[in-house]
Amino acid sequence: TTKEIPDHQKKRIEEIGLFLRNWRLNEGLTQREFSELAEIHRNSMHNIEHFRLYSVLTLLKCVDATGLTLEQFFQGMGRSTSVRLRFA
Repeated sequence: TTKEIPDHQKKRIEEIGLFLRNWRLNEGLTQREFSELAEIHRNSMHNIEHFRLYSVLTLLKCVDATGLTLEQFFQGMGRSTSVRLRFA
């Protein structure tokens, strides 16, 4: 049987998706362009940005594509609430 994902973990999935989307938009990249940079399928990027589950490997490829270290990535997530989205 499939276990229900705890709310606090769902929130983390959302935070990661929002941070990556925000980073991508601030860089002026489409989902397709970022997917190519990260060497992942475009559908994977769509899934991340829409808070669907993804593998750790996919996440690491996305982090690598940003050029940030894991530490910088997660520190940036902590500050991402203060970054304005272009479409907001």
